[in-house]
Amino acid sequence: MNKFTPLTWPSQQGSIAVLFAGLLLVLTGFAVLAIDVGRVFIVRGEMQNAADAAALAGANCLTRQSAADATNCLSTMAPALNWTRASAKSQAQLSQNQADNRSIASTGAGQVIDVGYWDLVNSRPSGGSSLTSPLSTTFSPIGAYDKPAIRVKVSKAVGQNGGPILMLTRLIYGGSDVPMSATSVAVVSSPAAVLAGSLIPMAINKCLYDTYWNSATNSPQTATATILNGVSQVVGQPWVFRIGSAYHYGSCDSGQWTSFDVNTNSASYIKGLINNGNPTALSIGDATYIQSGTKTSGYNDLRSQLATQTGTDMLVPVVNYPTGLDGVQSSIPIVAFAMFHITDVQGGSGKYIEGYFTGGQSVSGASGIGPSYGIYTPPRLAY
Repeated sequence: MNKFTPLTWPSQQGSIAVLFAGLLLVLTGFAVLAIDVGRVFIVRGEMQNAADAAALAGANCLTRQSAADATNCLSTMAPALNWTRASAKSQAQLSQNQADNRSIASTGAGQVIDVGYWDLVNSRPSGGSSLTSPLSTTFSPIGAYDKPAIRVKVSKAVGQNGGPILMLTRLIYGGSDVPMSATSVAVVSSPAAVLAGSLIPMAINKCLYDTYWNSATNSPQTATATILNGVSQVVGQPWVFRIGSAYHYGSCDSGQWTSFDVNTNSASYIKGLINNGNPTALSIGDATYIQSGTKTSGYNDLRSQLATQTGTDMLVPVVNYPTGLDGVQSSIPIVAFAMFHITDVQGGSGKYIEGYFTGGQSVSGASGIGPSYGIYTPPRLAY
């Protein structure tokens, strides 16, 4: 006699149905959770892309003049940092993006755009204590790692850009929807490296910049008199002065022809550099060869090169040789790159380049982080 009685079919069917229902609920939960997690990552990426695009668009206007409309900027450089137009450009750029199938608003509580200086070393606003500290356009003194920046924060929350991300798991199992935000910071940095063909072969002594450049505000010193060393001035505008050979000007009022990475004292070689610029890319710390002698022909060649231009911005290497460049005739390191606006060049008995230091210029192809002498790299993301 069989001691074991098999389960009846009705009992088996009921157990399987309960098991299947429970398994189906678990599988459905996993499927819904996978959908929700995927959506969160997608929307987060969309919001970060929108913040990055807005920050870069705004940073591109920091060094450029405002266009006639209310939001865009021109390709021409501004005489000073254009904080207002940079902010307007970022705001306009936001509306060109979407997150969670909704257009991002250009205004409202879900968008926070601010401009000012950013500390690249500590990844926070210059002078601030945290990432969320306010940015300041008047921060001073400006250090080597304090760079003009624009910060964009985009949020999806209650009343902001369509509200938080709707969670399917909340509809089925309870819980809450997910708020989301993204922050991006774009900066324009003072370069530590420039491409070939960027420089004129005239090395400027750093102490000349210390005289006519305001390192605290990263802008030229402005004239307080109508005459300086026989050169007419406009009060309130950058000082205009003459950079002459170290053999005829004081140790901190001079420049000297340089052949960059080639050890030569050839006037004809300098002429080629005037026409074509530095033959190789150069960085801060690279040695540049200081030629000896006045090289009057160099001033004549530069004058001929600029004959059809009423005013020219020229990028120059800066060296630090406080005792003066006369008689150096050796290689010394580059400490910075700077922009000089040339208004006149005289050879013959004059032997000088006349003009003034200028700021706010963006140098194509420049990169790295160098001292602030008024020129900038193209915008890049810093956070």
